[in-house]
Amino acid sequence: MSLDILQRGRAKLSFICSVGIERARTRSAVYGEVKEAVDNGESLPEDLDERAAKIEGLLRNSDNYANYLAVHKWHLRNTTQAAFDAFEENNSALIEELDKGLDGDTVLTVDENLVHPEYWKHDFHATTGGYDGHEYMGFIHGELIHKWIVDAAYGGAMFAQRFDATGETPKREYRRILDMGCGTGYFTLALSQRFPDAEVHGLDCSRRMLEYACRVGNREGQAWQLHHGLNEKSGFPDGHFDLVTSYILLHELPVEAMNATFREVFRILEPGGDFMMSDATRYEAMDPIAVWQQDTNAVREIEPYWRETASLDFAEVASAAGFENVESYGTGPGKYPWIVRGTKPADA
Repeated sequence: MSLDILQRGRAKLSFICSVGIERARTRSAVYGEVKEAVDNGESLPEDLDERAAKIEGLLRNSDNYANYLAVHKWHLRNTTQAAFDAFEENNSALIEELDKGLDGDTVLTVDENLVHPEYWKHDFHATTGGYDGHEYMGFIHGELIHKWIVDAAYGGAMFAQRFDATGETPKREYRRILDMGCGTGYFTLALSQRFPDAEVHGLDCSRRMLEYACRVGNREGQAWQLHHGLNEKSGFPDGHFDLVTSYILLHELPVEAMNATFREVFRILEPGGDFMMSDATRYEAMDPIAVWQQDTNAVREIEPYWRETASLDFAEVASAAGFENVESYGTGPGKYPWIVRGTKPADA
């Protein structure tokens, strides 16, 4: 579908991507500067606000840090707008193609009366207008921002990570799977590729993301059942699934919503069923300088729950919900994504 983006739009998206690469370069330079100044970070305060104040004091006259902040803020301010502009240049052809993609074996059920929780009403990831901020935001976010800009900046590894994460499930075969917070459907697709005989469901509270997930499913010849709803109150019957998953969802939930989500996962899993959730690297597994960078970036990137979730012990959260055999560990470079998995007791 991205081939229908006209030349001016492609050039704009490519420029945004190149700025993102420069942002990563200057971020690495800042990290090195801080590491040298504070003896690898071992003397930094434990309190994150105090740590930020100390580091930013040290960087007051740093050209690298000034450049990083300028590039980062520019990138955040312009990314979604560049994607909007690229879409609008050829919107009639894109809309025709996108609307066709809703027809197929993948089916979306929309709840016209869904009331979104207050915690969801943010422009997460600095996405202008939020996940439902444009009628075709699923395509704009999933295809133009994620594929053209983010994945390109990471050398094409972003979607491979999703498939790799599916290999962390406790078993190698499942009958009925729920991808919770499925977004634009690319982790859902990875699940279908890993478990081709399973019945696959997706759940998300963003209608626009789900519409694009529906197009992805139909484009890939899948027969997913997509549901518009809340992960804390999914509406599924007790014991309906033998695997419930999510990919990079948990950091967008405040702690009380996360606890409610784990309780709901426990309820809708059959006895003996598994869950496997993934998210960003835990602060406990990062060095103090990297924690500072991630924590301050999260504020600029409109991630209001990042600090509280990145500081949580996911194994404790899952165990408190009733799961057994719980494991919590990092995978891949930088221990990303972080995996938490476990099993509902057979007698529950």
